[in-house]
Amino acid sequence: MTEDLGLAKLSLRATTLSAAYRGGEVDPVDVVDEVLRRIAARGADRVWVQTADPGHLREQARALRERRADIDSLPLYGLPFGVKDNVDVADMPTTCGCAGFDRYPETSATAVQRALDAGALFVGKQTLDQFATGLNGTRTIGGHCLNVFDPDVIPGGSSSGSGVAVAAGLVSFSLGSDTGGSGRVPAAMNNIVGLRPTVGLVSSRGLVYNNRQFDCIPVFAHGVEDAYLVLEAIAAFDRLDSVSRSDADQIALDAPPVAAFRFAIPDRLEWFGDTQSPACFAQALQRLQSLGGELCEIDFSPFLEAGALIFESAFVAERAASYGEVLDRLPHALVPGVAGILRRARDYSAVDAFKAQHRLLELRYRFARQLAGIDVLVTPTVARPFRVDEMLASPIERNAEVGYYTYGVGPLDLCALALPAALRPDGLPFGVSLVGRAGSDGWLRSLGRQFEAATALPPGAPGANA
Repeated sequence: MTEDLGLAKLSLRATTLSAAYRGGEVDPVDVVDEVLRRIAARGADRVWVQTADPGHLREQARALRERRADIDSLPLYGLPFGVKDNVDVADMPTTCGCAGFDRYPETSATAVQRALDAGALFVGKQTLDQFATGLNGTRTIGGHCLNVFDPDVIPGGSSSGSGVAVAAGLVSFSLGSDTGGSGRVPAAMNNIVGLRPTVGLVSSRGLVYNNRQFDCIPVFAHGVEDAYLVLEAIAAFDRLDSVSRSDADQIALDAPPVAAFRFAIPDRLEWFGDTQSPACFAQALQRLQSLGGELCEIDFSPFLEAGALIFESAFVAERAASYGEVLDRLPHALVPGVAGILRRARDYSAVDAFKAQHRLLELRYRFARQLAGIDVLVTPTVARPFRVDEMLASPIERNAEVGYYTYGVGPLDLCALALPAALRPDGLPFGVSLVGRAGSDGWLRSLGRQFEAATALPPGAPGANA
């Protein structure tokens, strides 16, 4: 039956592929062969750091084929996926994009193992901004992976390979990391969904941390239901993870259709000189209003200040605690921007750290009060497309502009769902983010599903078989 399906045109969209498996239209071995063919056809595209051994991958697919009777107990049955290279996969080096840093884990990160246990097929480790420090995708040594719409536009980071792999139709989903936007920016730049769950809902054990309080493992997928299919499989309380939420198993991951809701937008919208994104955002707001939303504005200054704490306060010193030894041992292997951040991280004192923590507590309290009576905050995910040449010319300034709407989510203990919203007149994608209180993941799914249906925008780049 696989010949009739047309594997070259096979959609790897998780829900679509799952339905094809259940209908007996395709089997995991054929899917693996097609994935390997697509990866080979793209050549040295800088998406992958290392791929799984093809023989072993086919062996795993054959084992799944023999377990087809168990498909109802394997929610991710036969879905190919990739993992950002700061997340551990057993018996494969975790490099964080830094030659010589390699750590060789004997066990996979909890989220990765849960995906495998649910029947997913691991394809390989994906590229990133070095040590997940950056939002643009160009902080790499030896070149970066390319935006699926325009190679002269940043792919978004730091989970660059993870976002591009999904948008290019190479995998059904990817697991990345998100401190200040890395699970959402690549989604927006490549026209797919990026799901940042509530911190502690998905175990982060096995992740090379930038900040234990802010970090989480997000999901990149082709659509809302695809992303939540994965989230349902990997979310769970982990007694060995110090930041795992004790109520992780009780947080609802779905909700009834949203009939009426109140949504806020920032009182200070910033487009950094762009003239096309504002109209796309206005259309998205009209779409939300048509779904029953009541629009209001919110003071965005606490969000911006909280976001600035990631790089402009003693919170950055935690990066030095996690992997700062590379500055002494492997200075030649560091991207200049990463090296500069690690040097600056060492300048903070314990007093600075306490001041930053106290200020964050104040900002969380203040923003939570502002959200009273508001169901969701809606922002652009990224203000505008940023070109590679301008990013390289002013990496610090431009990177901060990329994170204008994303940095504050982690520090303020929020969750977020990044959604495609439009293709701009220049053909580049524009996305919005639904940002909610911790634990509102299921409610975001419901509204996101309705927004996605109303938008009716195919994921990824045109012709990517996403």
